[in-house]
Amino acid sequence: MATRVSAVGELMCVDELERNLTDLINHVQIGKEKVSCNFQQLHSLLVVREHSLLKEIDEVVMRARQEFNEKRELLQQLCTAREGLKRDLTKNKLKQVLEKNLRTLEDEIREEVARSVNVGWVELDWKMEQLEQSVIDVCKVVAQKERPIIPVDNSVKLCPLWFREGTGSGEIANPRQIAIDNKTQNIFVADNGANIIQVFDGEGNHLYKIPTPQWPIGIALMNEFIFVSAKDELVKIEKSSHESIKSVKTERRVWGVDIDRDMNVYGCELKNKSVIVFDEDLKFLKRIKLKTTQVKSDTETDSIKLYEDNMYVMFGYYPPFHLQIFSLEGELVRCLIGKREIIWNYFFSIDQVGNIIVADWGGNQIKIFSNKGEVLHTISSDMLPGDQKFNYPYGVAIDKKNKIIVAQRNKKFNLLAF
Repeated sequence: MATRVSAVGELMCVDELERNLTDLINHVQIGKEKVSCNFQQLHSLLVVREHSLLKEIDEVVMRARQEFNEKRELLQQLCTAREGLKRDLTKNKLKQVLEKNLRTLEDEIREEVARSVNVGWVELDWKMEQLEQSVIDVCKVVAQKERPIIPVDNSVKLCPLWFREGTGSGEIANPRQIAIDNKTQNIFVADNGANIIQVFDGEGNHLYKIPTPQWPIGIALMNEFIFVSAKDELVKIEKSSHESIKSVKTERRVWGVDIDRDMNVYGCELKNKSVIVFDEDLKFLKRIKLKTTQVKSDTETDSIKLYEDNMYVMFGYYPPFHLQIFSLEGELVRCLIGKREIIWNYFFSIDQVGNIIVADWGGNQIKIFSNKGEVLHTISSDMLPGDQKFNYPYGVAIDKKNKIIVAQRNKKFNLLAF
């Protein structure tokens, strides 16, 4: 059989295919080298990143260990101090010491606090020969440059300011929040039962009354103006003319109100766990949602006080924590006063050094707490003379002389001063 000889054109096609195949092999080899180089670079980057992450993790762990050791050391110091206080308090009876050494105690507190104070715990070196060791029970919660704002014994100095219940001049039907004018020290009482604001001087003498919209509850003072929360609106009243010059409707009922340094008005929305803010002309600025899980879903937001760029908010209806501190953005800073300390409260006040005065409506008592939440003193009905007993204290305020003014629902004593 004759062998077939390929034509010249066919041989050229085979050569061209071989060249193409050779080029393709070269391209594949170059691609492999590039892939290998990329893998090496990726591996180097991963190694560097791994070292960086390990270094960051080591730094975080080191800081966490340092903070843990510091807190553990502080806890040990606090436990040691507490045990020392417990041992010392068993030696003496508080009532006997306070009755005998009240004036000496106040002087010693001022001197000792000026010399040595430590945040959270106060280390006071009392001389046993001069004062009984149980004085520490009163002094241990006093913060730097602070002192108890009222006498810390069982003999409460009571100054009833007036004695009638009603809707006339100098009478109160159903008091709510009260406020004290910083300049004149006049006392403004929101009378929810008579739809008026009763105004008294610092000695309890009636000055005048101001008509308000229906059901006034919260009250705050700003220069020559009064801001009142009433039913479903917020009202601005001029002190001199006693006339309402502006009002705004609120979506939800507002209870307690207060004013910040920029003359903005803050009000608690009763059912919304939020605070609404207006400027001094009652122009709406914002609504602050309080970020807390420490109260029940149906808890009422009752009253508010602004102190040192924080919002102190009182909640009602038996939550785990009645009083909580929030930033001005609504972030929870601290839970301060719980349900074991007070039974049921609507309004409270804060003095110049941060002590908190609470009108315990459910417990028929006034309680004074330090800015750390520790009880400084309690004024209960049992401590009042004769038939001058608490009957549902609502509003509470404190003047420049550290005199506590209490508004209550009592037919005989509507307003008390301590």
